[in-house]
Amino acid sequence: MAWQGKSLPEICAQIKDPARNGGHTLAEIHEHMAKDPLVAWAWQPGHGRVPAPGTQKEFGELIEAWIATGAHCPAQN
Repeated sequence: MAWQGKSLPEICAQIKDPARNGGHTLAEIHEHMAKDPLVAWAWQPGHGRVPAPGTQKEFGELIEAWIATGAHCPAQN
């Protein structure tokens, strides 16, 4: 994934930057994370792989709450 080796602040900035996120708005990012079958793979990764914690629905709710509260990024250490 494009996020490997990046810090949380770097990932956050990339998600929010249309120049680096495929030209998407935060609403489109939410839709993708909450409903896209490709993202859903994380919770059903196949034999021998560990699924992501929680559910895609919960993940979508967390993304929605993050956006609703200002989509702030953590500070770089």
